[in-house]
Amino acid sequence: MMSEKRTSDPPRSTAEGHLAPEAGGGAFDVVGLGKQAAMVSILATAYFLVAAVVAHVVNTQYNFFSDYISDYAVGSLGWIYGSAFLASCLGCLALAASLALVVPSEALSKTGAVLLAVVGITFAVDFAFPTDILPPGAPPTTTVGAIHLVDALVGWVLFTVGAVVISARLRRDAYWKIWQPILTALAWLSVLLLVILVLVVVSKAPVGGLAEKAFILDRNIWGLMLAILIFKAPRKLESQARR
Repeated sequence: MMSEKRTSDPPRSTAEGHLAPEAGGGAFDVVGLGKQAAMVSILATAYFLVAAVVAHVVNTQYNFFSDYISDYAVGSLGWIYGSAFLASCLGCLALAASLALVVPSEALSKTGAVLLAVVGITFAVDFAFPTDILPPGAPPTTTVGAIHLVDALVGWVLFTVGAVVISARLRRDAYWKIWQPILTALAWLSVLLLVILVLVVVSKAPVGGLAEKAFILDRNIWGLMLAILIFKAPRKLESQARR
């Protein structure tokens, strides 16, 4: 008796002759990777906020209103806020990556994403070159301190520009258009707070630490909100996201 000939359906293929991915998986998940990067940014920002609070609690020698936050990265317990610098570096780089991978091209500011990545690098430089402990408005006294100050200023300016252009372009997508006004308000608030901070530093008013911390808080709220929204972005954006 002849055995029955078995047949099977040929594998599906694309026009290029490659096997097509099965529905729901198999292909490289660009959006999934972007969401993972967003979660890294969320965790890094959360760590920064916790580390910043702890640094203020344990470093009682500093004045909350007049001393700049970089001062808390100096001394025997400086590693606490020093690690916050590294967390911010990781968080910014991850946020820039998640933007590029998840946000649809028509709503993505490439310039803004690049600026965020550069801001991330400035945090690493700030960590490597600690600040000088100085009175309010006093110039740095060492080369290392000067590098820290210049790098911090560059990072602040690049962040405000990046946040504004990223937020503005998000209005071009239906999902992001809902949240774009809030992100834009936070971005422009960071510009205002940076101007206030510079004026306070130049005037040598004894509230430079408070002005700086207000700017940093706004910056982290903006970044955290953006990362959460990227993580929660609907999967239907996958077909629109940049590959």
